[in-house]
Amino acid sequence: MHTCIIVDDLQQFVDLLKDYALKIPQLSIMLATTDSIEALTFLDNNKPDIVFLDIEMPGISGIEFTRNIKAKWGNNMPKIVFTTGHPQYALDGYEHGVADYLLKPIIFSRFKQCTDRLIDELNKRGTPAEKQAYFFADDAGEKVRIDVEDIVYIEAAGNYITIATNQSCKTIYKSMNAMQEFLPQDKFIRIHKSYLVAISKIRTVKRNEITIKLNNAEKSLPLGLKYKGNVLKQLGVD
Repeated sequence: MHTCIIVDDLQQFVDLLKDYALKIPQLSIMLATTDSIEALTFLDNNKPDIVFLDIEMPGISGIEFTRNIKAKWGNNMPKIVFTTGHPQYALDGYEHGVADYLLKPIIFSRFKQCTDRLIDELNKRGTPAEKQAYFFADDAGEKVRIDVEDIVYIEAAGNYITIATNQSCKTIYKSMNAMQEFLPQDKFIRIHKSYLVAISKIRTVKRNEITIKLNNAEKSLPLGLKYKGNVLKQLGVD
């Protein structure tokens, strides 16, 4: 399953692309919004595989939006698909490394042609976590193997993170954003600016906290307000 977000200042086009995306079995919608600033803020802590992006929008244009994404992720940025009624932007888009350019009115066959190609490219590329199910971390001068499937949660502390498993806790020099990018998005979720957890370990969701299973016991972790909506959506909680 690959993830996407949809950003267009007109609700009718957001609804159209949502309808199209829901017809692609391999595609999951993380966010669909008319607010470009909301979408850019969402990307501070989430990385979709594909971004369907209008160009002429209030707040921030699609061109500037793309510059922000490229500054954040470089060549590893999500695949950007411009969706616009202005063909004169095509050259600008490709100069900024966009993956495709859908000219409005967008018909489903053209949308599917685009997504089929991008999904095929994503499947061939894979993600680091799909290619590598483990990594080595420094621990008192030794390199210790950590299996991705053993991780229960990760806690940020400045420039370091603590990785908690049922066997141990290891503190390593690595950013939370880099770790979130490495881990598979369908198995881990950001619940707070300082916490990333394994979805399979979540037991309950309360107003401002979640409980996880660690060493056959329950442990409470804070649920940040800015992350709550996405957490509930990804977990399928009403």
